[in-house]
Amino acid sequence: MKTSHTILTALVLVSISCTKEISEYTPQVQEQHTLSAKLVGSCEGEPIPGTLLVRLDAGTVKTIEDGRFTEISKEVLPDIAVTSFTPAIPVKPKNMEVARKYGLDQWFVVGFDPQTRPETVAATMAASRRVRSIQYNRSVQPVWDGKAYPFKEVPVTKSSPAPQSESTITFNDTFAAHQWNLVNDGTIAKGSVAGADIGVKDAWRLTGGDPSVVVAVFDCAILTRHEDLVNAVWSNEAEINGEAGVDDDGNGFIDDKNGFNFVNCFAINADYVNGALNGEQVATIKGSALNSFAGSGHGTHVAGIIGATNNNGKGVSSIAGGTGNGDGVRLMTCQIFQGSSYCTDAQNAAAFIYAADNGACIAQCSYGNSNIITSDDLYINGGEVNGVNIKPSTLENAALKYFLDPANSNHESLVGNMAIFAAGNHQNPYSIYPGALPYVISVTAFRCDFMPAQYTNYGPGCKIAAPGGEVTELAAAGANADKYDYSTTILSTGVSGSATPSPGIETEKGKHYVYMQGTSMACPHVSGVVALGISYAKKLGKKLTREEMTSLLLTSVNDLDQYTAGTCYHNNMGTGALDAWKFLMAIEGTPSVMAEAGKAVKINLSKYCNAHDEYTIDIDEESRTSLGLASDPVIKDGYLEIQCNNIGAGKITLSAAVGKDTTTEDGIGEMKYSREISIVSRPFATDNGGWL
Repeated sequence: MKTSHTILTALVLVSISCTKEISEYTPQVQEQHTLSAKLVGSCEGEPIPGTLLVRLDAGTVKTIEDGRFTEISKEVLPDIAVTSFTPAIPVKPKNMEVARKYGLDQWFVVGFDPQTRPETVAATMAASRRVRSIQYNRSVQPVWDGKAYPFKEVPVTKSSPAPQSESTITFNDTFAAHQWNLVNDGTIAKGSVAGADIGVKDAWRLTGGDPSVVVAVFDCAILTRHEDLVNAVWSNEAEINGEAGVDDDGNGFIDDKNGFNFVNCFAINADYVNGALNGEQVATIKGSALNSFAGSGHGTHVAGIIGATNNNGKGVSSIAGGTGNGDGVRLMTCQIFQGSSYCTDAQNAAAFIYAADNGACIAQCSYGNSNIITSDDLYINGGEVNGVNIKPSTLENAALKYFLDPANSNHESLVGNMAIFAAGNHQNPYSIYPGALPYVISVTAFRCDFMPAQYTNYGPGCKIAAPGGEVTELAAAGANADKYDYSTTILSTGVSGSATPSPGIETEKGKHYVYMQGTSMACPHVSGVVALGISYAKKLGKKLTREEMTSLLLTSVNDLDQYTAGTCYHNNMGTGALDAWKFLMAIEGTPSVMAEAGKAVKINLSKYCNAHDEYTIDIDEESRTSLGLASDPVIKDGYLEIQCNNIGAGKITLSAAVGKDTTTEDGIGEMKYSREISIVSRPFATDNGGWL
């Protein structure tokens, strides 16, 4: 059961001055002033007692700002004893133009006696022409079960390379060889398939991340003291070096040293009822300290997949945790779950505003609406499906769009920010929302054999697949034998002493490593690879829009459909399986061609250059080793002939010259030119070079 919440009574007056001050409150407005016509928001869970969200028309908002709150409240809420009336966003957003664009200034939280039914207050408010929308303030729903599984294996080193071979270990992190999701040589468990990973080992040759990339983790709190995360968390130096209980950096949030706990937070000096907003006082938001122990450590596990510090001789490797030189991405906590307490819709919306205004360029989100919603319009505007009345999540959607808006870009190499969601663990033939929206990425989950995990959602709304893992049941070898193999799930950082038992390896007091599974494990793989992509774009001096970055990501994938023929998952897992190397090549502008490992193949060069046999071929030693080339590739009749014996990736350079006068020794000189091509060796190859 979820606990009750102290509502986000927040929040500072949004000082809006519309350029065209035309009130929507006119006799000409024709609409049905009933609750059913104006009710929006999630229909899951019980409404939070004593609180309601309401969107007023723009003219009414201006009237309130002019100091005429009392007359408005009497008209909108006749005979209702209002205990608080606050803006629904936490502080005045940095970008008020964008906030107004999505109507965030028009949303308010109304507080009243918890003994009064929210439906009664809502019906009263709906009768007013000034009220545009009403939303019950409910709790955000996670998509994970909170289970952590024991990690009992002995540490793996280069001198003791079980369970995977020494070649899998790129960094010196103690448990790296247990992470099939990063590098899979096919030996980690019975049935695993070599190459069923995210192709990140070769990508690390190009970049390990960049501290300018900030990933906001919408989840349980990250354990900031964890040995593998302590140097990876986002730090707000003004608050860290400031005074306790004070908003030292002036961003409206008190003591947000590594992020903020939005569960049960509340505002100071933000209440119209008490008159604070009619004066000069500025609201600030106070919350509890980040609490990573009230749960199973899910947020810490997610954070470790994205950015645990690499090459530090400890724990696990991560996707974008750098190379051991302080060059990994930074992880911001937006805590929306705390044990059995979950954020309200208003608090979750506040978290998106916070992430946008404090530097995050990626939102990593493992939550969503578990209803089967079959259209974007149904989610945004509401409707009825199979007798269930689906209400749109208007406030959340507005805040999400604020985060994504190009005007709120938080990285020099990306226009706009990116949001990545789990597709859901309900085995439903649709992605959950918000992930299914066309402007965010919804991630499905596959296993260590490239097959879809049986729990994963699939179908419409799903964009891409990534490792989520799945527990494997073992044949019992005796009375004391383990029944399950957890090595086929995802190993990452955990929380020792968490409220929900989290068994695993504890290297120091409070430092933990555990297995988990789910689309909420697949989701951070995509967040981590996108973080690598942004880091690499910065290194190359490139700048891409969110739409361009998304297109490159979704077309730089490996084929899953060869494994799913005849199943409900066929053509339903998104564009394919995440591949970090291909993604970085796409950002670089280098075409990737597929070669089936262990076979001599011919690649038609005419797709990439003017094919002729005069090219010379150059290949660096790292690429040669990664691909497992026993002999040099050659060009015959316009085809590149190559045999890659390893699963890996690398680049070859085709060089030639043109323009030389060969009839005279001291005649016209030649112009040299070259073309780089990425070779991707996998246990399979598609005829179309990887475009799925």
